[in-house]
Amino acid sequence: MATNTLREVMDTAIQQEKDAYEFYLHAVDVVKDPGAKVMLKEFAEIELKHKIKLENFELSGIGDEHHTVHHPQHDFNISQYLVDKEITPDSTVQGVMIHAMKREESAYHFYNDMAKVVTSIEIKNLFEALAAEELSHKVRIETEYDDVIYKEF
Repeated sequence: MATNTLREVMDTAIQQEKDAYEFYLHAVDVVKDPGAKVMLKEFAEIELKHKIKLENFELSGIGDEHHTVHHPQHDFNISQYLVDKEITPDSTVQGVMIHAMKREESAYHFYNDMAKVVTSIEIKNLFEALAAEELSHKVRIETEYDDVIYKEF
């Protein structure tokens, strides 16, 4: 993606947030578990906020400045050891959480990678902020997963 225009990178980011939003909304209709439905609705709202933030970002007048990458919060990496499954009507809260972790992890990597290739300080800041938010969501899900799922063992 390093050769894409800034507009193309932003359009890709917007589309990914739109896809995530639509996925979570669809999953709300698919799952039966009430706890999973609540979680999925919350995730959909978060992805919609990201999409709006990207759409409202003004690209005109963006400079080609550079700045230092900030270190994100600690990643527990729980998702690396879990197998992702598609969400179905029989999905449990555990299955939804695993799938959500994987989606948030993927979004984090996308924004983190994009922050490394853009040269505009404004876009770098935006992508770094979104990467940090996605990682924060993943860590939150992992923490809840640890509290809820591992507690059962």
